[in-house]
Amino acid sequence: MAKTTRDIQSNTLPEPADWSVFQPATWEQLPDMGLYMDQVITYVERLCKPLYAQGKFLTPAMVNNYVKSGLIARPHGKKYSRALLAQLIMICTLKQALSQDELKKLLAPNASTDARTDLSSDHARQVEAQYREFCVTQAIVWRLVLTRRTQNSPLQAALEATASKILCGEKLELLTRG
Repeated sequence: MAKTTRDIQSNTLPEPADWSVFQPATWEQLPDMGLYMDQVITYVERLCKPLYAQGKFLTPAMVNNYVKSGLIARPHGKKYSRALLAQLIMICTLKQALSQDELKKLLAPNASTDARTDLSSDHARQVEAQYREFCVTQAIVWRLVLTRRTQNSPLQAALEATASKILCGEKLELLTRG
């Protein structure tokens, strides 16, 4: 039987992302030995794939831009630490809702430090605490949203997203002032 255009199109459309199954690795599950760029990209892509329907969402150029902008620290000897890996996972999760400037405000381990230069153990401990909070909060939020998944109309979901974006902006403003 000959395939119609509709059959071909339906077979070539990408599957929607199944974000509901996304669960970041715990801090202890993150590799604790330094990873090279290609290993980092592969690891983060595998972990965060449920959040993205298609396309590259993390490339070496993106990672280099995050380093240049001060969003994450420079790797030590071309190897990315557990803390840098955790930051990249948080970035890949949150970048669908926040700009790079907003991410920098939110993810700065300490408002007085610049991620490009602070590779201290204190910085790593701050990132660890932040990542642990991220994992717990992500699980709570996902459960909450999933309970309403079938109840919300697209309009309601869009309005909730808008309200959440505005609220996030207010909270980030308070964070950077305080």
